Amino acid sequence: MKATSWYAGLVLLGSPVAAQQPLTIADAVARAERVHPAVAAAVAGQARAASGRAEAEASRLPVLSLDANATQHAEPMVVAPLHGFDPLDPPEFERTLFQAGLNLSYTLFDGGARGARIGRAERLETAAGAVARATRQALAAQVASAYLRVLARREQLDAQRARLSAVTGERARAALLFAEGRAARLVSLRAEAAVSAAAADTVDGAGQLDVAERVLARLLALEADTLRALALAPVRAASPAAVVAPPGGERPNDVVLEIALGHNPEVARARAQLDAARRGVGEARALWLPRLQLGARYVEYASSAGREAGEWQTGIQVGYPLFTGGARTAARDRAEAEVAAAGAELRSVELRVADAVDGALSAWASAAARATALEGALAQATEVVRIEKLALDEGAGVQTDYLAAEAELLRMRSALTDARYAVLLARVELARVTGELGSDWLRTNLESGR
Repeated sequence: MKATSWYAGLVLLGSPVAAQQPLTIADAVARAERVHPAVAAAVAGQARAASGRAEAEASRLPVLSLDANATQHAEPMVVAPLHGFDPLDPPEFERTLFQAGLNLSYTLFDGGARGARIGRAERLETAAGAVARATRQALAAQVASAYLRVLARREQLDAQRARLSAVTGERARAALLFAEGRAARLVSLRAEAAVSAAAADTVDGAGQLDVAERVLARLLALEADTLRALALAPVRAASPAAVVAPPGGERPNDVVLEIALGHNPEVARARAQLDAARRGVGEARALWLPRLQLGARYVEYASSAGREAGEWQTGIQVGYPLFTGGARTAARDRAEAEVAAAGAELRSVELRVADAVDGALSAWASAAARATALEGALAQATEVVRIEKLALDEGAGVQTDYLAAEAELLRMRSALTDARYAVLLARVELARVTGELGSDWLRTNLESGR
């Protein structure tokens, strides 16, 4: 059994074992795919398209039907059709007549309408499958973003609490010095202000974390309190975030775009819909050709007196509408307009994918560079706080410098947290655009500590 299955079962059952197992980002995505209504709707649409394709393919087979009727006439009516008249054996008449028939029909030629209709249904099924994949990948990106946001907010809240603890210690030190007459009232007031500001930041951070947890809980169909009780596994990239240019001088954006255009489900959907529209043109053109149909029928006649007679019929029928009031021309124009619209939609999707590729690569590179720079800045800010605190404890420091260093350290920690998760989000977005994103991709490319 997969980890996602037993993990989800433990969460739903409220087992205490679930709390001991961190929820990974891949498990979160897998659960969302099982419970989110958007995926259910996309799967239902795919099933509907498959049924439409099966319905269209059924037209290649003959149609066998049974019909029956009972008729009460005002005057006696011949029981069975007359095929001749013999005065010695006159036909039978009854007022109540029964008739049952077994009909077999098969279209021998319809100008290619049947093949075009089947091809159109097949391509619409392909489009529905692409929609389902796009829905899953969009949901995976949404869940990954919400998961990483919760991790970031939890880390930032921890940093805010650490700062609150540090300035609370400074407030106690300042109050003691003021009580002993070794410091001015201003020192104590400055420390009080720093504590109040840190407390306000902590409350704000707790509020942001609450919102982030609620968003993720809704995506996973969990209660917010249940999610809060879960430990989320930390996430980091399984490989470096560098983008290496391929040989030959070709830009990496062009390479990634080529991959995206070949695998992005939205592009696949638009292409399938364009193919379906082209098949619709063939179906509309078939309206201008004659229709050849083979038919066979066996009919049983009877009356209320129990007189039965049966006969069979067979034949070929050719039909061609001479005048349709412009319906055929309108059908052709509509089909051609659908092709034009589908072609424009495909080009529009390709442009959006190109923009998304450029945006994801740019965000990936800038976030990685920012994270690298902030790591050095954080190390420096941490050392500044250590030195300022040491100097303050030794009586050689300035309180304002220490409090400013604490505030800067918090800002650096928060900025570095955002930058690190921005790198991961850019990787996730690029995987979505290139059509790779899913729980398996997350397990392979984003390492989670359990």
